[in-house]
Amino acid sequence: MDSKRFALIVITIVMLALGFAGGYLYTLSKYTLHTLTTTVTETIYKTITSPYPITTEVSSVSIVTKPTNLSTTSISTYTYTITLLFIETMTKTISSSTQIVLRYPSIHLTKIDFNNDGIYDAIVEINPWNMKSAKGDQIMIIDVLKKSIETNISLIDVIPAEWVNGYPEIAIGRKPWYTSYANGFRVSFPMKIRNATPFVISFYICIKDLHPQMNLNIAADAWIVREAIAKSPGTAPSNGDLEIMVWLFNQNLNPAGNKVGEITIPIALNESIVNAQWEVWRMDSVSWGGWQYIAFKPKGWKHICGYVAYNPIDFVKAAAKFATFDISNHYLLGWEIGTEWGARTSNGVARLSWILKDFEAIPGASIQKQ
Repeated sequence: MDSKRFALIVITIVMLALGFAGGYLYTLSKYTLHTLTTTVTETIYKTITSPYPITTEVSSVSIVTKPTNLSTTSISTYTYTITLLFIETMTKTISSSTQIVLRYPSIHLTKIDFNNDGIYDAIVEINPWNMKSAKGDQIMIIDVLKKSIETNISLIDVIPAEWVNGYPEIAIGRKPWYTSYANGFRVSFPMKIRNATPFVISFYICIKDLHPQMNLNIAADAWIVREAIAKSPGTAPSNGDLEIMVWLFNQNLNPAGNKVGEITIPIALNESIVNAQWEVWRMDSVSWGGWQYIAFKPKGWKHICGYVAYNPIDFVKAAAKFATFDISNHYLLGWEIGTEWGARTSNGVARLSWILKDFEAIPGASIQKQ
């Protein structure tokens, strides 16, 4: 493979993961490069036509590319250097079959292998966990090559009409109820909190349509559980375990419990790093399972369309300060991104459409101001 093409492929993968992060330095280590086929690369370059300056080190060989122009659909012009260490390289061919359609209740969950390396990267699920019946459709369309997920919900007569009826989502690692991990992004789940290492979650999400009276958030969900739960896949959490959420937007919906404090945690939104203010909410024992619940809710800001990136371990460390028990010997099982929706204030009606794309989980990475 000639050096120019290699550099372009490296840039393509980095830009998909970090393309919107102008003004930040991502420090990566122990990350594996998966090269793509020519067809796929050409598809990517319809969006990303020229890379940023970059220095890469692969097997002790340095390649420096200095492009003269930048043309992207969503990235402002910034100049920065990214240093990458790739410990392994491999070539894989991605299947020409790109679309998977989930439709509740017939097929409502699937595992996804974005790069066709034989290891599942994520699980996508419609997940109407708190709904017994409804009339209408719940559909998720997954385009594997484009790394996009489109969710469309159009329901009436939702029973019961609750504050939260469902949580369509993408998840890495596993939920306590799952029996296996989706660890294709190579984040080391389960991760002991005492020894937790940073990783970056990055994605684009946009609400396209939303019933103004229904209940909704855009939120991450994660489980921090005792060792016995972590090492027994399929075992439900209970008293002594912790669920945390990171909200980006809410409509007619607040976290469970009560506000117990505020905290500042940085987050990347589109081209800006924001020292975001968060309200911290806690319920000491949820009525539906007994575990403790902590949510980080935006204070004075919201994000309903665009790119997002943050280090989940920042929120795990913050949760440790607000939990009523020591979680240092607990384990983080995974990380989920989705939207909690409910039909409580919309009289059983739910109309929702959103798209999520460019989802990446980058082990060993962190976000810093230059």
